[in-house]
Amino acid sequence: MKMGIGRSAIGLDIGATAVRVAQLAGSRESYSLQRFGQIALPSGSVVDGEIRDPGPVSEAIAQLWKRTKLSHKRVVVGIANQRVVVRQVDFPYLDEAEFRQSLRFQAADYIPMPVDEAELDFMIIDDYTTENQEHMMRVLLVAAATDTVETFVSTVAAAGVQTVGIDLEPFAIARAVSSSARGELGMDGSEAVIDVGGGVTNVLVHVNGEPRFVRILLVGGDDATQALAEQLSVSAEEAEAVKLDLGREVGPQPAKQILTRQVDALVEEIRGSLDYYLSQEDSEPVTSIILTGGGSLMAGLSQRLEQTLRTPVTPGTPLSQLDVSKSGLTEDQIRQVEPVSAAAVGLAIGALEK
Repeated sequence: MKMGIGRSAIGLDIGATAVRVAQLAGSRESYSLQRFGQIALPSGSVVDGEIRDPGPVSEAIAQLWKRTKLSHKRVVVGIANQRVVVRQVDFPYLDEAEFRQSLRFQAADYIPMPVDEAELDFMIIDDYTTENQEHMMRVLLVAAATDTVETFVSTVAAAGVQTVGIDLEPFAIARAVSSSARGELGMDGSEAVIDVGGGVTNVLVHVNGEPRFVRILLVGGDDATQALAEQLSVSAEEAEAVKLDLGREVGPQPAKQILTRQVDALVEEIRGSLDYYLSQEDSEPVTSIILTGGGSLMAGLSQRLEQTLRTPVTPGTPLSQLDVSKSGLTEDQIRQVEPVSAAAVGLAIGALEK
């Protein structure tokens, strides 16, 4: 689903609260961030990773291009919602070209939507021989509802921008924050990359760059904001401010208790996903966790994850791995956008690697 677009590439992340764009140049040895920008979206424009009101999203994307002064209008767009399905399946071995030709037939029994209403892609993870001498291959299937993809493409097009590729956001995020996921550094066991957004939390487990498990959870930082608003009887804007204050260890005790309950619920969702991965026959122990996304800044989340999963948790720092000298961003701006930049950065890296 990804396409290369020359010497520089632009990744576009359409999130629940904002649209974000990153333009990168260079190669695997040295990526340079040329531009980064973001514009807030009206509440309800994007819900659970799906575009519900295209007009404001298109308008925000058009404004983003004017404000950020990007050099071209060709982008790779990220998608992650409940109408995107990722499955690991074992098939009788075929070479990649043959498998692609028969993909719709092969995938029909493994995705919860008609294949003629889905956009399909795959990644061959492994091939092996069974005890009965059958040559098999392990494949990661990706299926996205066609109408969802078309909505993203048409919304971007209405802003005067051309979508040249669609990428799964969990893949892009892992690419941006993990040298192991990019295949630059080997490690024992598997690594979980967890991105907590406003309405969606992406969980990806990989083994030295080979994705083994992906789950898209419809829960994120906005759930905590909503709980604070309802239980404190304040507006959503005030609740968001309280949540940010709590991240700086400032705020009333009742608010702390509400947020703690929300964080615990999110941690349990994440643990359930990782437990499911670990129950699979070919799983490897999760030896490290990278945490990113705007919601990752919620007070206590990183510590609770580390305590519950008994695994080291480190923050994702996608911009620290780039040359940012030509981006025009100040050090303070870099610190502010780093937690929310992984998807856009990873989408651009994916395009440059093609």
